[in-house]
Amino acid sequence: MARRHAGEGKRRWAVRLGGLVLLWAAAMPAWASCTLGIGELFALSGSMGDQGQGTARAAHLGADLVNAAGGVRGCRVKVVTADSQTDPAVAVDAAKRMIDIDRVRAIVGSNSSGTTIAVLRSVSEPAGVMLVSPTAASSSFTVLARKGLTHDAFMRTVMSVGDEGPVTAYVAHDLAHWRRVSVIYVNNAFGTTYAKIVAASLRRLDIDVLHVVPYNADQPSYDAVVDKALSGGPQALVLLGHPEGSQVILREWLQKGGPHQAMLADSIATQHFVDDSGGQLLGGWAVDEQANMHTPSYREFVDAYRHAYGHAPRISYDNNAFDAMVITLLSLAEAGEHATPARLFAAARSITRPGGTDVYPTRASLAHGLKVAAAGGKVHYLGATGDLMLDRYGDVTTPMLISRIDAGHLVPARQMNASQVLGVVKRIDAHGGS
Repeated sequence: MARRHAGEGKRRWAVRLGGLVLLWAAAMPAWASCTLGIGELFALSGSMGDQGQGTARAAHLGADLVNAAGGVRGCRVKVVTADSQTDPAVAVDAAKRMIDIDRVRAIVGSNSSGTTIAVLRSVSEPAGVMLVSPTAASSSFTVLARKGLTHDAFMRTVMSVGDEGPVTAYVAHDLAHWRRVSVIYVNNAFGTTYAKIVAASLRRLDIDVLHVVPYNADQPSYDAVVDKALSGGPQALVLLGHPEGSQVILREWLQKGGPHQAMLADSIATQHFVDDSGGQLLGGWAVDEQANMHTPSYREFVDAYRHAYGHAPRISYDNNAFDAMVITLLSLAEAGEHATPARLFAAARSITRPGGTDVYPTRASLAHGLKVAAAGGKVHYLGATGDLMLDRYGDVTTPMLISRIDAGHLVPARQMNASQVLGVVKRIDAHGGS
């Protein structure tokens, strides 16, 4: 029965996506005499299906705007989409098909750190194809890059938990003023590294971490997990997970009389999640890797998304996915469609650094920027996430939005730019040792 429902979900997604592709193809200018294949690998079904479909829509929007702006060096972008099912083996097979059969020049994806690491190590890096993740936040990628094992064939538009973890601790200490917390985290590559860094950062700020409890996805109940986290009387729950399992955990936490204060990681820092998990009972804070909502770039992205899909973005990583696609395509315009990953990586680092022609997420601005990049000029992309800074390890520092959860309402409280985020990381790294 579960297999049948999953198949129906994928068919519905395929129908919706097919309709969008037909609309885009109808609007495609006559100049598109060549195509440039870009892979898109996300979890379109299963426990991360909602998030995966959202990020896929946002990435598609980026390709759509580039096509409307004239394409990459005169070539229309053809997005090849596959479902990772949040399964490393499935993701590896899908990536192989994209590279060997569809001849994609780069792959944007995937949702989870585990599937992304599998694709990087087994498929994309050995094949010399750039992998760009908008959501894989594990610090394991930084470790691989520092060891020279990624060979400039990986970059991401989501911030590593190595930077986000200290910001989470900063909010718990400086803004929430909590003294005793429990941490619950999803038991995968993302959650394990995130929980380790968050717990260490909290302790450096003299916050008592009573319990650090893992949970496995797709369980009908998390009674034992919640009971353990509640023992000892924490003031709040720090929840580092994915939407589906985290919803059940937070509801059970409240039902068992747990404190109504919670810290939500950026993967669940949405009003949609709050509504489905605790509603008006919930208070606390949320840390979201998010653009400055008052910038023209963010407004342009939201307007374009709403025009394409009939509603505003509602998945935490939508802006990251959009930027991942656009940065990849601008890099291809600068480096050439047959460029090596190292040249694409260098182009992406240049594009995310100040100087030259500013490029915004609009058709007119992208059209000009694509021409400047193709002609060898310097462009600076100011996208949906804002002023990104890509370093030599493929890691990115982004703005962050800190929100207050007030009686079930997610209310923006503080915006941190990339420099302020780095300042918090340095402060906490220096506090209490290594």
